[in-house]
Amino acid sequence: MIFLKVILASFFLTGGSVIQEKGPNEYDLINFLACNLTYESLGKNLISWRNNSYESLNPINSKSRLDESFDMNQIFNEDQRNKIDEFLNSNHPSKMDADSINCKIEFEDATEFVAKKVIFSYSYPIISEGIDKEIYGIILESEVFEINYTLRLKVFKKQNESWDLVYQEDLAFS
Repeated sequence: MIFLKVILASFFLTGGSVIQEKGPNEYDLINFLACNLTYESLGKNLISWRNNSYESLNPINSKSRLDESFDMNQIFNEDQRNKIDEFLNSNHPSKMDADSINCKIEFEDATEFVAKKVIFSYSYPIISEGIDKEIYGIILESEVFEINYTLRLKVFKKQNESWDLVYQEDLAFS
């Protein structure tokens, strides 16, 4: 019993550092992307992952994609792929949490026409550890400029306080 009290006391005195080894949260990746925008705005709404699966996102499985050489199966094992599918099938927020954005940026409603402004919107990111024990982030990004629209799939790898782009592909454009 004394041993348990010592462990609990040390846990509270260190500020709970025993559980601080948790990976980056989803807004780390959104902050990295949003805070590097220069003159652009950020959409208030998050892009939906609706009707997606791990298999449909993996470029190696698509006959219509331009780059079939990137294979997410080389990054994620079967258990990690199943967790990504579970994430895709769960409910996610539909609105951007403005309080979680660490920089000053203008928010826009990307569903309306905004003259002479580029508006970026993002999906709620998928953050997962890979086979190599590195942290990866998968996100959809839309870029709207007046009547032009582009939807991209992006895969990032966490590097210290930054994210390195590992893969990018345009999924839709007009």
